[in-house]
Amino acid sequence: MRRGAPTRRPVSAKPAGKGEQNPAVRAWVRILAVQKVALAAIRDDLEAEMTLPRFDLLSNLVREDGQTLASLSRSMLVTAGNITGLVDRAARDGLVERRADPNDRRAWRVHLTPKGQLAFQRAERRHAARVSKLFSALSANELASLVRVLDKVRLTLRGPELSAVRGPRGEARRTPERGARRARARSEEDP
Repeated sequence: MRRGAPTRRPVSAKPAGKGEQNPAVRAWVRILAVQKVALAAIRDDLEAEMTLPRFDLLSNLVREDGQTLASLSRSMLVTAGNITGLVDRAARDGLVERRADPNDRRAWRVHLTPKGQLAFQRAERRHAARVSKLFSALSANELASLVRVLDKVRLTLRGPELSAVRGPRGEARRTPERGARRARARSEEDP
């Protein structure tokens, strides 16, 4: 360690003194506040094209077309019932199609249609522009630092001390609050 370099100490889990706020709690509150405002801005802008859950579905299929419903459910952190409804509505609108899995007669695979690909490309351009605008106050170095810090937090979340908040396959467990949020998103998707 360099002489005079600041040392890193773990943030104390103890409550802050009177009039103080625990730095970890302060960081958490800021993350939540920024996420809430940013997500609202992205949702408002993106929903001129499609809902955020639908964008997430198409985005997952762009990355890996032909996924099973179970795979989509895990990657999107939604229930099987939720993904079924989302895929049904996207199929009804011609954005995706279900095809029988050639290796498993019980399973279906979800594929993007050409219409779905075009819809995603339009929405992705709008989404990328909005996200760039949200981060426009940060320099390239600040963005890189932010990504590094958030990656460290993400690694901590994967650690054994937080295993109680993860399911058996490492996915985030569903909470009543998340379930309510997903239900609202699903109801907004229906015309």
